[in-house]
Amino acid sequence: MAYDLQQLGRAVVIGKRTRGGAHPCQGWTVHPHLEATVPVGRAINPASSTNWEGTGAQPDIPCAAADSFDHAHALALARLAG
Repeated sequence: MAYDLQQLGRAVVIGKRTRGGAHPCQGWTVHPHLEATVPVGRAINPASSTNWEGTGAQPDIPCAAADSFDHAHALALARLAG
């Protein structure tokens, strides 16, 4: 959701880059000690014609996850103040 809102220009993403798993997968047990996992879908953003598979969603304002709320709060207050 954050990636899509960012690509549509409707959100500023603050925090860490995500791990990059955009394609939903399904697993099947082939043997008691072996599972096959296969992508069964693909998310494509209509604005960018891409997704975050393998690269992750890149934040507009990178910071540590623990600090992301404080950064977002300060940015919101600054924008409200004009």
